[in-house]
Amino acid sequence: MWSDIMRVLALLLAVKAACVLLVSSLTGTVAVNNSGRWWGIVNVASSGNLLTNSKNVQLALDPSLALLSRRQRKLIRLNPGILHAIAAGLHTAIKECKWQFRNRRWNCPTTHSPNVFGKIVNRGCRETAFVFAITSAGVTHAVARSCSEGAIESCTCDYRRRGPGGPDWHWGGCSDNVDFGRMFGREFVDSSERGRDLRYLTNLHNNEAGRMTVASEMQQECKCHGMSGSCTVRTCWMRLPSFRVVGDYLKDRFDGASRVIYANKGSNRASHRADPRHLEPENPAHKLPSARDLVYYEKSPNFCSYNGKTGTHGTSGRTCNSSSPALDGCELLCCGRGYKTRLEQVTERCHCTFHWCCHVSCLNCTSTQTVHQCL
Repeated sequence: MWSDIMRVLALLLAVKAACVLLVSSLTGTVAVNNSGRWWGIVNVASSGNLLTNSKNVQLALDPSLALLSRRQRKLIRLNPGILHAIAAGLHTAIKECKWQFRNRRWNCPTTHSPNVFGKIVNRGCRETAFVFAITSAGVTHAVARSCSEGAIESCTCDYRRRGPGGPDWHWGGCSDNVDFGRMFGREFVDSSERGRDLRYLTNLHNNEAGRMTVASEMQQECKCHGMSGSCTVRTCWMRLPSFRVVGDYLKDRFDGASRVIYANKGSNRASHRADPRHLEPENPAHKLPSARDLVYYEKSPNFCSYNGKTGTHGTSGRTCNSSSPALDGCELLCCGRGYKTRLEQVTERCHCTFHWCCHVSCLNCTSTQTVHQCL
């Protein structure tokens, strides 16, 4: 009799778990969301959390730091020196996110807590898509550059391109190792995603879009060789784009992001990765999003006013441009609430002169500027 009771309890628990998974797949949410938890290392990665070798190279995070999964900590240990690149890539991504959205109602606000981007990461809107794409791109970009700089022990320059490349140039030099950056980024960044629901699929898609943008924007650079400065022969290599180029591209993709739904075409249980064919446009008339497109599945919240539930800060107190009809203009940025104007004294360096050798002297110039702030 006791065994029968245990079987019934086990059956009830199994049914409950199946119901939770079904609801998650239909609503695009999960009970526990650890997406982007690793971003918190940008605020806590310090000398107290690092192991170093005799050359003072950062080796690994202390295992007690709970922001990283076991898989992520293992990857850091297997790639000495890579932690600094990850943190640097995150700093660059956050800085670029703030610059790209400096004139928008949502201006990429961040905190100094482990939950760097706030509650926006728990949603599935355009802004969420950009955050995942830009941070993924930041890691790929920084790791690829660090490889070519010799800062990571497990990778070097990309030396696969060798020999003649054209009639008057050949491959050589030190190409940035973007393939290693993409591979490591996929293993490290994507490992924080769990589930098979819509949130999981869109996060993985946007992560990969960020990595692909870095790789696709690689540029060829060359150096001339020859007598007396002539360019008889050139040596060429592949160089990463500036991260501003990556940010500009992803911002364009943000403006044209595709709203998608979960297409239930059967599960691919043999694979731990999302099948991009599971994502379909919400509007059947729209084409399928490409691998470099950003995707989202819910409408953005109202960023005009503060809302603790959605984590929006509102635009009150933001500086606006009274003469602009664009998104940075006071009418749009202030959401029709109006704005106040004040005069501000600004002191800047001016009339700078270079003195041989070697210093620059400047005067301090004070001017009065008109500042408009949203009510």
